[in-house]
Amino acid sequence: MDETFLYPYSAEEARCRGELSLWRASYLTNIDCKEAIEKAVRQHFDGTCLEDDCLKEALQKFGYKRTAWVLANTIQQLEWHGRYSLCNKAWAQAVSVPPDEQHNLSFVVRSHTTVLDGVVNQYRQAYRTFDLFGPEHCEPDSLPELDYKGKVLALSPSALKESHWSPQDQLWFANSGFGCLPHAMAETIRATCLADGETTRWNRGDFIGPLKAMYLPDWAKSRLLELDGEKKIRLDRPTKERFLSDRISGRWNAYEKILLELSPQEILDRSEELAAVRTCRDSLLRDMDLYSDEQLTFLLSLVDPVDQLREFWSREQEADRTEQMTCAMNALQKEIQEGQKIETPNQGGMTMK
Repeated sequence: MDETFLYPYSAEEARCRGELSLWRASYLTNIDCKEAIEKAVRQHFDGTCLEDDCLKEALQKFGYKRTAWVLANTIQQLEWHGRYSLCNKAWAQAVSVPPDEQHNLSFVVRSHTTVLDGVVNQYRQAYRTFDLFGPEHCEPDSLPELDYKGKVLALSPSALKESHWSPQDQLWFANSGFGCLPHAMAETIRATCLADGETTRWNRGDFIGPLKAMYLPDWAKSRLLELDGEKKIRLDRPTKERFLSDRISGRWNAYEKILLELSPQEILDRSEELAAVRTCRDSLLRDMDLYSDEQLTFLLSLVDPVDQLREFWSREQEADRTEQMTCAMNALQKEIQEGQKIETPNQGGMTMK
C-alpha cells in the first residue's frame, strides 16, 4: 500500500507551517487515487451494472483513509448535484477536507455521478466490515463539554494506522492530563489501551468521545477490571457497581431463558431453586451500596455471582438480613480459596461497611 502521509491541511496552511513538501506529496497521491477510482469505474461498470469489487484495487493501493478523502472531496465539490443520495452527502460532510479552491478540484472523480454514488455505497459497506466505533456510539457534544478523566474513550480511526483498525484498539481509558478538561483540544491525555494495557499520550482531538455505557462490550468491562486490579488504571466505585449490576442482570436474563425452555412441571420441581436465585439476585442489587470495596471486588471476580452464591445464601436464611450476604460471600470465598489451595495471610472475613 502507498504509505504517503495523508496531509490534513490546505496548501496555504502547509506554507505557514513549513510543510509544503508533505502537502505536495499528499496532493499528488490524491490525484493518483482519483485516477485509480476513475479507472476502476471504467473497468467494473458495463453501462448497466457496477461490479461489487469495484474499489478493491484502489483500497489495496491507497487505503481506506485516502480513498474516503478523495470520494468525500468529490461529493463536497459537486454537492449541488442531485444524483448523490442524502446519506452519502451527509457522510461526505463528516469528512474534514480543508477548503482549497485552487487545488481540491484537481482530485474530483469525473465518473458519472450516479455510478459514483454506487461506488461511495460500496466504500461505506466495506468500511462497516471493520465494525469500528463512531460518533453514534459516543456521548454527543463531548469535545467542548465533558471531562474525560476516568472514562472509556473511543479513538478516532483517523488517528490509527489502518493495520490497527479494530474496536479493541479504539478503546482507551483516560487516566489524567490537561487534555481531559473541556475545550483543551491541543492538550494531551494520558490513556491506557484496553486491548494490551499500553499507556501513552494522545491529543484530546484524537478521540471521538466517551463511549456510551450501552455500547461497552463485555470483554472491555473484564479488561477494565483486570487493569484496575493490576493498578494500571483506577475505576471509581460507581463504575464497579454498574458493572456488577450489569453482570447480575445479564446472568438473570440467561437464567430466565433456560426457564422458558422448561415444562410447567419442571419449573414447579425447581421452585425452591428459583426462589433462592431470585431472592439472592434481589439482595445483591438492593444492598450493593452497603458492600465494602473488598466485597465488591470479590463479587466482580465471580463469573456468575447469583448462581455461585445461591447455595451459600440458602444456608444463611435464618441470619439477620444485613448479614446474610456477608456470610454467604465469606463461605464461597473460603471454598474457592481452599479449592485452589490459595493461602491468604492476615486476611480476615469481610464485613459490611
